[in-house]
Amino acid sequence: MYGVIACQGDSLTYGSRDPDGMSYPLYLGRILSQKHSQTWVTTNFGVPGECWSDLWRRNYHELLSVPEAGEVCLWMGTNDAWKDRSFEQSAIACEAVLDQCRALGRFVYLATLPGKRGFGAPREPWTMNDGIAKLNDLYRKIAERRKLVIVDLEELPVEHFCDGIHLTQAGNKWVAEKFAGAIEARR
Repeated sequence: MYGVIACQGDSLTYGSRDPDGMSYPLYLGRILSQKHSQTWVTTNFGVPGECWSDLWRRNYHELLSVPEAGEVCLWMGTNDAWKDRSFEQSAIACEAVLDQCRALGRFVYLATLPGKRGFGAPREPWTMNDGIAKLNDLYRKIAERRKLVIVDLEELPVEHFCDGIHLTQAGNKWVAEKFAGAIEARR
């Protein structure tokens, strides 16, 4: 038995700043494989610096490239808040990405954002955390309305940040465990 999961997002999904090139999708596949004595494959479609509208442009084709992936882990929005994108436009693009996932028959695990904090976090713009809070509220409402699973990553421990935004390897493992728990609970 095996499973394939598509992981989409920005630099947090990609695994930016990890000295060994690790990422939460890599750990997610390993956690599920080892725990269940099955082969689980994850694809990492994270692209640093992207926003919801960027993901919308590539999402449909990416998911078509992995037809066996019936589930999608979505962790996106930090750049929307950081780049001070219009909240309304980010919400529209998020819903459009979820429409694409639904049209392709993929189930979505939608993750909240931890925001910017801890040692090394860039000084400005701290206001991005206000945007992240609004996005997290939106994600919860969308998940309830669309019957998606919300993966709560807001309380990611501060010691798991390497620069105030990106994660250490321990942080990537923590995130992978949260997604794994959500996947297991749904099954």
